[in-house]
Amino acid sequence: MNYTQQQPSQVLGVLIEGGVVRTDFVPSDPSGKKFTLALTGISGEDISAVSELVFFLLPGVSLPQDHGAMLYWQIVSTPAANSMSSTPFSAAVTTTEFELVGAIANHKPSGVFRTGWATNETINAAVTSPSSTITINLGVSIEPMSSIQNMGMIQNKTTNAAKKIAMDLFNYMQSFDTGAGGGGNMVVPKNVFERWLSRFEAKARVDPNFFMKNSDES
Repeated sequence: MNYTQQQPSQVLGVLIEGGVVRTDFVPSDPSGKKFTLALTGISGEDISAVSELVFFLLPGVSLPQDHGAMLYWQIVSTPAANSMSSTPFSAAVTTTEFELVGAIANHKPSGVFRTGWATNETINAAVTSPSSTITINLGVSIEPMSSIQNMGMIQNKTTNAAKKIAMDLFNYMQSFDTGAGGGGNMVVPKNVFERWLSRFEAKARVDPNFFMKNSDES
């Protein structure tokens, strides 16, 4: 990662509620800018109860100038061996794509991020099958700040949240528009705002930051 001399071998940490601080990220490519950490042997029920995690730089450590660290997660669901005894090929290991959690940087060396695990289909399936175990693969990529900021991961939280909420409302209203208004006007039901607010509050109870992850979702 092009750190200066005498930097500690471990530079990143992660903490999940009820667990211990983990700093044993290992390099995953020759560039020294990608790291992984596996959280193993977790039941689906336990991991689905984790709504947030803390990602941080260790004290005394800094990232390369004008760079930040982006955190991703991936789920691997493994059925227990005895659950596959009759049809060994019907209960295969399930692996999801990596999903972005958040980012930290020298000027923001730590952050608390929503996981979204409570609503993940793979985890929910593991919850209904207590014999399955979950591995959470955490991945870190050191990227230029320009790339991180372009993705909206580190910026003014208030302004960005307002934009995301406004876009969520606009997309919801647009889903009702038949185009009958013409000339760029939008025709929607009179109670559209109340309906959107009810939907918004219901989704926020499950994941308070859902609108930050996908502003195109209706």
